[in-house]
Amino acid sequence: MPKPRKNSDSEPPFNPAALRAMMERALGGFGPNKRNDEARAQDLVYDAMEASTWERRLRLVRQALELDPENVDALLIVAEAADLDSTELIEALRGVVAAGAKRLGKEAFKELVPHFWGFIETRPYMRARERLASALRKAGRLDEAAAEYAEMLTLNENDNQGVRYDLLPVLLTQGRLDEARSLMERYKDDCQWNVVFAWGRVLERLLSKDEVGAANALAVARKQNAHMEAYLKGQRKLPKNLPGSYSPGSKEEAQCFAGVLLSAWNAHPETSVWLSNQS
Repeated sequence: MPKPRKNSDSEPPFNPAALRAMMERALGGFGPNKRNDEARAQDLVYDAMEASTWERRLRLVRQALELDPENVDALLIVAEAADLDSTELIEALRGVVAAGAKRLGKEAFKELVPHFWGFIETRPYMRARERLASALRKAGRLDEAAAEYAEMLTLNENDNQGVRYDLLPVLLTQGRLDEARSLMERYKDDCQWNVVFAWGRVLERLLSKDEVGAANALAVARKQNAHMEAYLKGQRKLPKNLPGSYSPGSKEEAQCFAGVLLSAWNAHPETSVWLSNQS
């Protein structure tokens, strides 16, 4: 969900002070907790997610928070709409995640693991946690991002959100090869149909000093998605806007994942030299 433009004529985003107040209310348990109010608030948030303008989106979110100050999805939209720097955003998102955990209760983290996403009530929490991990990754706080992604996979091993496709490049960027190999083994079929795992395998083999294995993995990666190679070689620029959907092997898939993969390859310049020399 894109943030509102600075010069937008729509209703201004929440400021940091208002955001902190909302976090305090959510974590303090202030406000109505009746099930019908919670349901009405969630319906408003779903409408907000589909809103065509930020003015309408924020209006609906405010209405939702009046009914249910602890609504995690609403708090998440507020955090991302507020004019925050990366550090402030991360702290705000930690507050949203904490609010989500509080709402679920301790028993959920005992009874619903490892199939968290299979329960509707857990999904706002998982969405917030994914946004937190993403913010940490973009801020260069890779150890923290990797820990968040790994914990999400523990909670939900089926990984309906696809966070493994962000985790693998983080591990490869840091040269955490044992963990990268473990992740690829855990989801071993992905190398055949997902661009991150296919091209990630090439990088992992190179970092393991196995050029023969890298060449074999390259053949598989080219078959899986040949469009990615131009991004990794610097022959094609990263897209400004990502497509809304993709299919395996498509140019849209390459566009969606070129950024995270390129960050991992660029962290090891010698691997890019090797790739450039492959015909």
